[in-house]
Amino acid sequence: MRIEITRSGGFGGLTRTWSLEVSRTEAEQRWLPLAEAEAAGAPGDTPGDTPAGTEAGTQAGSSAAAAPRGAGRQRDRFTYRIAIGYTEVHLSESHLGDPWRELIDRARAAAAPDPGKPEELL
Repeated sequence: MRIEITRSGGFGGLTRTWSLEVSRTEAEQRWLPLAEAEAAGAPGDTPGDTPAGTEAGTQAGSSAAAAPRGAGRQRDRFTYRIAIGYTEVHLSESHLGDPWRELIDRARAAAAPDPGKPEELL
């Protein structure tokens, strides 16, 4: 199953996209439950966060109006759109837990290096 991660924002406002293929089993057992939990507002849902229904789209196409969790509270930070099959979540950089960071690191490592560009820092 294909997982696509798009990072946008930051000081420069640049958008980067990485993707990787994982087995259907891994996606269904590890990543989809995590994405569904994010869409439901857990874990780490803190008071004052955007209501769960507006922060994560659970189906492709519903994400256009979705705002990342914690959006607007931290300037110059990255936001991430993580699409796992037809499921998507939008997360702010400060809301990324260890599993999401691991997934992002794997996707970045899987990306073919562009010899014309210097390696980018997260």
